[in-house]
Amino acid sequence: MLVAALDTATLTLSCALVDVVAGASPRVRRERTEHAPARPAAGATGGHGARLPGALVALLDAEGLRLADVEGFAIGIGPGSFTGLRIGLATWKGLAYASRRPIVGASSLAAMALAAAADARPGEVLVPLLDAKKGEVYAGFYRAAGEAVEAVLPEAALSPAALLETVAALPGAAAFGEGYATYAAALEGRLARLATAIVTPTAAAVAAIAAPRLAGASFDPQALFALEPHYVRPSEAELRFPKGLGPGADR
Repeated sequence: MLVAALDTATLTLSCALVDVVAGASPRVRRERTEHAPARPAAGATGGHGARLPGALVALLDAEGLRLADVEGFAIGIGPGSFTGLRIGLATWKGLAYASRRPIVGASSLAAMALAAAADARPGEVLVPLLDAKKGEVYAGFYRAAGEAVEAVLPEAALSPAALLETVAALPGAAAFGEGYATYAAALEGRLARLATAIVTPTAAAVAAIAAPRLAGASFDPQALFALEPHYVRPSEAELRFPKGLGPGADR
């Protein structure tokens, strides 16, 4: 099964074409990584919306393939940038719906943990971190389990202080990712840093996590429509308008 995988949880867009076969490790055919500037220069086209679905088309062209050759879609569902997640998910759901192909979502933090698992010591708790803004990080807590990872604690949005309290109960925890770099002043010397090149989610790891559910799957419109981003924390609009903006809502 040829799977098109994507993650847009951060400013880094990761896209990959992966062969998925039941009972075998996924094989990456080709992958592409693009980093969007936080503030594009005047007149420049920026953001994931400007790069999709072009990033996928470029990979297909390089392999001499067409969109019709894609047999399944894997998408990182966060946590991460609300806008980035919505753009990525909307694009992949649209392609899956139009081509009547199955689609599976996977945690972006779990994908980071899986990608970095080879750099961890046996039994080490992997703590992938992404910058959640507002003085917080998105944190995952995973342990390698064969060719997969298993959650030790639920993913959460935490302040550096709350993160340190959480990992205090997890001997052998090692953190990594762009979130660590953002809050290094508060974390270095208090939370071990994993020596790894992984700083953001990779589409290849998203595909690897989704592979068991994609292999042999068929198009399921109900599953497609039910697939939503995993935000972890409420959006600013939800906090300001908990009852919405419709008739009868409190303002």
